[in-house]
Amino acid sequence: MKLIYKFIQKLIVYIFFIFYSFIFLLFLNQPSVAQLFPDLDPSDENLKTQLHIPVFYRGNLEIAPVFLDGREISTVESFRNLNTDNSNDSTNHYGASARSHIINNKLQKILNNMTRYGDEVLPAQGIFSSAAKEKELRKQLVTSITQKEGTWVVLVTFPKDDVPEIIFSVTQATIEKPRFGGSQPQKIAQRTANLTYTSLIQAWQERQSAYLIAMGQRALMILGILIIISGSLVWGQKILVTRGEKLGQILANMNQPQSILPDSPQSSHTKESINEKEVQGFKKNRIKQSKRINSLYKGILFWTQWLVWLLGIGYITYLFYWSRPFSNWIMGVSVRNVWSQTSNSSLPLIDWLISLGQAATLGTPLLILLLLITTRLVIKVGDALSNTFARTWIDNPLSQRHSLRVNTLAKVFRGWLRVIIYVLLGAIIAYHIHQLGAVTQMVAVLLGFISFALSLASQNLLQDLISGLLILWEDQYAVGDVILVGEQGGLVENITLRVTQLRNLDGELITIPNRTIDMVRNLSSEWSRVNYSIEVNYDTDIDQLLQVMEKVGQELYQDPQWQQLILESPEVLGIDEISHKGILIRLIIKTQPLQQWSVAREFRRRLKKVFDQEGIRVGIPQQKMYIQDLSSNNYQPNFPLATLAKE
Repeated sequence: MKLIYKFIQKLIVYIFFIFYSFIFLLFLNQPSVAQLFPDLDPSDENLKTQLHIPVFYRGNLEIAPVFLDGREISTVESFRNLNTDNSNDSTNHYGASARSHIINNKLQKILNNMTRYGDEVLPAQGIFSSAAKEKELRKQLVTSITQKEGTWVVLVTFPKDDVPEIIFSVTQATIEKPRFGGSQPQKIAQRTANLTYTSLIQAWQERQSAYLIAMGQRALMILGILIIISGSLVWGQKILVTRGEKLGQILANMNQPQSILPDSPQSSHTKESINEKEVQGFKKNRIKQSKRINSLYKGILFWTQWLVWLLGIGYITYLFYWSRPFSNWIMGVSVRNVWSQTSNSSLPLIDWLISLGQAATLGTPLLILLLLITTRLVIKVGDALSNTFARTWIDNPLSQRHSLRVNTLAKVFRGWLRVIIYVLLGAIIAYHIHQLGAVTQMVAVLLGFISFALSLASQNLLQDLISGLLILWEDQYAVGDVILVGEQGGLVENITLRVTQLRNLDGELITIPNRTIDMVRNLSSEWSRVNYSIEVNYDTDIDQLLQVMEKVGQELYQDPQWQQLILESPEVLGIDEISHKGILIRLIIKTQPLQQWSVAREFRRRLKKVFDQEGIRVGIPQQKMYIQDLSSNNYQPNFPLATLAKE
């Protein structure tokens, strides 16, 4: 019930939002808000107001769409280098955007005359039905073509006894634009005349009550479909949220506190406990992967919901002539289907993808939403893929070292993916700001100084990044290794391209910039070794001692509890030193990475018990004292009264 209640609340919010949006759109014809969107004010005669008309480029051609009531009906062209246009058309000195604005104003004025004629003149003549009005308007509207100073032009007359007005001229730029219907100037002018006639009649029909009622019914149907789809997406998100919470709870229960420090006390290591830890580690990786995939699905549903609503609102507002410019602002503009002077009927988003942005633009809301969707989903997909590959390699490891390196590289890959995505996002935003003309010369100079200052301050950062990249490439160490860097040492907890973080035995987190790491000692790369030495009394039977140490090492190696951690049979190297302290015996044991400390502790424990049983004593420094009687007549002070000689 709680879920249903929240869904009803969101549904009410959506309904009120759409309702007030329609109320807002009803007043878009007011001059105060008409300049917010392209071509909203048909009575505006200022030819310089064409900033919202997009321009597309093909070589040296500028191509701009022509609007009528916000619908794209054709395109106009001009040369980017205006001196190459040799025609005598009076509008040649205008660019494509300005020419489009001029044509739109003329068509809008004719359309307004048709509307007033149908609402005032025809009823006075006894013509009231829409069909009869349309029939009479078709008689009064005349489009024709003629040559003027060697240039074919399109004339529109309304009413038919009025003075014809030039709407369109076939310039050299128009001829050079590629099209399927041929490039003969007369045919281009005739096609444009026919299209102009059809578009004006269609625009008048769209202003009639019957059409508006039909579109209103369609809008309500689309709105209902949007609500159903949105409800389904919300329901799916709730299910995924619940599943994610369960996975998080399972993962939290599996995270038992355990020591990860190399010298932490460990009571015993059994083969069963090691296998259990490995199985638990695999389960954790799978649960983490499932959680990331679950988050990816939830993100897809969330952003799909936003995209569905935006596209739905864009489609609904496109149905009505007064809100169609608002739809163009949301969805964008496409000229892909008007190259052959046919009406545009495709989605700008699809045309933008097909033409790689060359034949369509995206509206500001749609562009922002797509940037957000792309950024979030690419990051989530990258995280999921990196964890999938890491889990695959960990489940089938070539070595334990390979598993450690895979986890480290996967983490660095996720960090680099975010950096690349954010850099590209910033570049796209900067490009569009530049396209809007917001980057003036003063702003560019300021940004140049800021960039120079950042470049000076980021020299150390660049050194850190290069050093971090070399560390990862050469596999000097990975997360989970125990390393020594200068006087600092500990377990590697985190590696980025900038810093390395260690955790020492005191629990201190040590952060080391990568550029300062000149020499590093890795204590756990591939395998580790116990380098154990002990000094025994000088009088000890050396053969017995070697046999005892060999026996203790073999017993430890063959013990099932420790066999999993020892890679090779322990090797007694023999006598390394004889001094006044005693006899130094050295032994080495090859172990799994990070297990040398626990194996050494267990070996010392067993060796101590055997030494006690065999009566073997550890070495004690030997000293002798020489004393001479001072009362002797033959005393010669060859040495001090008391001398300590170490042997």
